[in-house]
Amino acid sequence: MKSNKVVRVQERQILFRLILTLLVLLIQGCAGKPWTSPVADSETGLITQTFKAMQERDAACFSSLDAKTTLFWDTPGEDRAVVGFLQLKLPTSVKFVILNPLGQPFYALVSNGQDFQSINTSLKQHIIGKISALATRYKIPDSLLSESWGYWLTGRLHEQEATIEAIHQDSSGRGVWITIRNQEGVSLNKSHLLIQPATRQLLARILVDSEGETIATISYDRRNEQQSDCAPVSRITISDLPYGSQLRIDFTEILTDRSFSAANFKLKVPADYVTQELL
Repeated sequence: MKSNKVVRVQERQILFRLILTLLVLLIQGCAGKPWTSPVADSETGLITQTFKAMQERDAACFSSLDAKTTLFWDTPGEDRAVVGFLQLKLPTSVKFVILNPLGQPFYALVSNGQDFQSINTSLKQHIIGKISALATRYKIPDSLLSESWGYWLTGRLHEQEATIEAIHQDSSGRGVWITIRNQEGVSLNKSHLLIQPATRQLLARILVDSEGETIATISYDRRNEQQSDCAPVSRITISDLPYGSQLRIDFTEILTDRSFSAANFKLKVPADYVTQELL
């Protein structure tokens, strides 16, 4: 039987690898273009109207989400999974808690989009700092951790101030790709959004930074769909990654009628935990 010390060391190693993997995968999306020719001029007006109607609908949908969350990391030679729960309040407040095999909190992280706070129960460690410091530490674009992650995790449209630059047919016939350019001063330069006009669903988004580089490709699935225009996403997949790897995030036991406040995104730290600031 393994000693408690060995188990704790293994847990720390697994946690670090899973968290780092999640962060790295978010900046390694495939740069290929999944679209073909532009849509016919006669279709542009109707697609644009449908897109704007989807934006208006999403703006009126739920602003908070509470769900059991399972992360699956699948790569040649290694499969991993962690279970926890996610709570978020649009646009940027989020809490993510990882549970150990006994269902007890093992690691928790909260952020309001500017600052973050985390605790590790195994290490009795409390980390605080700016999101920008976390991004710098793991070489992640600031925009991925501070701008609109609440919308990305819920599969919602939020680019009301953006300009439609082009509309193309999807290479697999799933719908159309709408390329939008964000306002000046926003770190994300463009987004490519795959929508299905007939069902008015957002199927995927590709995020592009100010240097023209693809920093994330996110696909959405609404399995067990509620009979509502505001049906939440039940699965997010980040695929076409190096070496055939794939990250999948499954949401179950989804609640969208919760009312969260700023206090929900602060962690209570036991007195015997060591606090460190990430600079």
